Amino acid sequence: MLGLKVTLENRYPGLDLARSIAISLVVFSHSLWISNYYPSLISWLMRLSGTIGVEIFFVISGFLIGKIVLKLIQKEDYSLHDVFVFLKRRWFRTLPNYYLALLINLILWICIYKEIPEKLFLYFFYLQNITTTSPAFFRIAWSLAVEQFCYIVGPISLFFLIKCFPKQDKGKLFVIMSLLVILIFGLIRYYFNQTHVIHSLSDWNEKLRKVTIYRLDAIYYGFIAFYVVHNYAISDTLKRLCFNIGLTILLTLHIFIFALGINVEEFPFFFNVLFLPLNSIAICLLLPFLTTIQFRSMLFTKWITLISVISYSIYLLHYTIILHLIKEIFPSDTLAGFSLGLYTVTYWMITFVFSYLLYKYFESPMTRLREVKNN
Repeated sequence: MLGLKVTLENRYPGLDLARSIAISLVVFSHSLWISNYYPSLISWLMRLSGTIGVEIFFVISGFLIGKIVLKLIQKEDYSLHDVFVFLKRRWFRTLPNYYLALLINLILWICIYKEIPEKLFLYFFYLQNITTTSPAFFRIAWSLAVEQFCYIVGPISLFFLIKCFPKQDKGKLFVIMSLLVILIFGLIRYYFNQTHVIHSLSDWNEKLRKVTIYRLDAIYYGFIAFYVVHNYAISDTLKRLCFNIGLTILLTLHIFIFALGINVEEFPFFFNVLFLPLNSIAICLLLPFLTTIQFRSMLFTKWITLISVISYSIYLLHYTIILHLIKEIFPSDTLAGFSLGLYTVTYWMITFVFSYLLYKYFESPMTRLREVKNN
């Protein structure tokens, strides 16, 4: 498709659909930067969609990475070397694209603002939001930092657990490690709740949701979801029930609670301690059903797979590079009506095309290098 071979073997079409929806929600949300004159309903939906999209990415990443890690630890001679091989493979998949995007962002920032970005050095090590919010530069990188440190925490923790309890079932240690990480960082968010005052939803986003130290459990809900799906026979009826419950929880968390007047200023414990885990649990409930569904249309399957495959490139390019540059060349703050709609759709199309090109000519070749290095 479009000159790019999209392999459908060993893929979950339902997860590709979820990831395609997730990246679409993120791009849709960030489109709000184009103008303040979207219809009120559209603006409201844009404000809601970004958080859902990123949390879906976290859980699906956990599900897929958990599959790799669970298989890895089953080796009789599982060692720190295996941990480093795992991390090297992840870094071949993520770092080249990230550093290219970082360089492009830097050039763009200097050209526009005539200055070196704040905390630039920290971005090279994903430390820009380790304990505080990111600066204005390359803002979307906050979630990439969370994922990178999540990748490190789990396999290393599992190595020490296995060494301490060599006779224990490794699958159980996999679950115990995941639950411990979730518990520990849940307690850290509880500590945050006891020591910080949040004044608005924006304040909560900057001080908690986008700060690495409070989010290092983000992918481990997906670890547990994979273990359950992999080890237990779940009936089709139960899968549909879990899917419906998960979808209901997500809609409640992102739409209905605001209609009920539940806000972060009056209910800080709910938002600081419960909101993000409930999101992750709800997304996990969707996964047993999503991992089994197949689509009748091969064309539809290929399209969602394509969007899923290039989603990382889309995430890196869409906001601080493409939209930033477009707005600088063609200012859009006062656009409304048809002109705003045309501008928005054009931006989406440009994002898709350049993300596809980035994946085909850079991300995919760099990822293939890890196979060469391992041979």
